[in-house]
Amino acid sequence: MIQNLCNIGHEHHIDTFYRIAVIAASQLPYFSHLSPSNKIEGIISALPDESKAFTAELLYNNVRVSHRSQISAQGRLWSNDIGFTLTPQDANLKNLLDDFNNEEVVVLLSKRGSTHLYGFNIQPLLFTYDELNSPLPTDIKGYSISISGNTYGSAQLYESVELDIYERGLAFELADQL
Repeated sequence: MIQNLCNIGHEHHIDTFYRIAVIAASQLPYFSHLSPSNKIEGIISALPDESKAFTAELLYNNVRVSHRSQISAQGRLWSNDIGFTLTPQDANLKNLLDDFNNEEVVVLLSKRGSTHLYGFNIQPLLFTYDELNSPLPTDIKGYSISISGNTYGSAQLYESVELDIYERGLAFELADQL
């Protein structure tokens, strides 16, 4: 089921990543860095509502993305490291993260006007998380998400294409508690 998470504390900032979609690679048909962009766009847009995926608004100044090329014996690889924080610490959110922990995923990160796709069905990225705790009341408490892995191709960039996965997510189970 695609779930839409509400991350507390988001502000409107135009030139930064502000939302993310994480999709279990097992939910996607075959595609690679060699697949045409319109084929990948069609796969993401046709993702069934019951797919294992979630979307979330990102906290301001909180996402870290490293996407660099390196040369290896297999040729050029792209090393991908994505990190961000989800809040609050909640049993439902923890259960969702447990379900994704050590799962191979594909990630969409969006700025206003562009979306970046990291990972491919044939070369997914690994999703892990840690709890964030602090004795200081002003520090963020939640979950630190890390998504990393190597791909043969660079991230796909979609400009002026609005992938509808963000609009189709159901309100997350946290809303049941309000």
